[in-house]
Amino acid sequence: MGRLDPTAFDNLKTVLEGAIYDLDLDGTVVVTDRHDWLDLAHFSRTYRLTFRLPEEIDVVCTVTLEMHLEQIARELLQQATDAGCVLTITFLMPIKSDESVCPLIEETMRSIWGKTRLIRQVLRRDYNSGHYENEITVQFGRLIREENVDDLLEMVPYMLESLRKLLLMT
Repeated sequence: MGRLDPTAFDNLKTVLEGAIYDLDLDGTVVVTDRHDWLDLAHFSRTYRLTFRLPEEIDVVCTVTLEMHLEQIARELLQQATDAGCVLTITFLMPIKSDESVCPLIEETMRSIWGKTRLIRQVLRRDYNSGHYENEITVQFGRLIREENVDDLLEMVPYMLESLRKLLLMT
């Protein structure tokens, strides 16, 4: 039996991880959490990396890369040369009021990420304290493939710009 190449997931994860950890090493960001899961019940892979700007602890960015059974099987069985992963970028931030800042957040995220991205905001409120938390998700509506590795690297400055602009809204 021949040796298998790394999956698209492994290659994209390595590139993404390297780009973020390079920023951590030079002090641009602080990596605060990392998960690398293999789900045997659903046969899927998930890699999640969370980071923030050094001067701010309340606004964080989490990049999630996922590859599900269908994509994994197609790639391993060599039924597809275009295997890919789902990429989701999530920002978590406190907000001072319930919904008044949400239209500004939406406009800001669209100006950074483009009009075609799905931008979703989910608000959570702690009943006892009245504090709100906004989870802002950027989805791409397509698979990210190995040939998109340059696009993946180009997204990192957008993540930093998003963190900086969201920080101004807290």
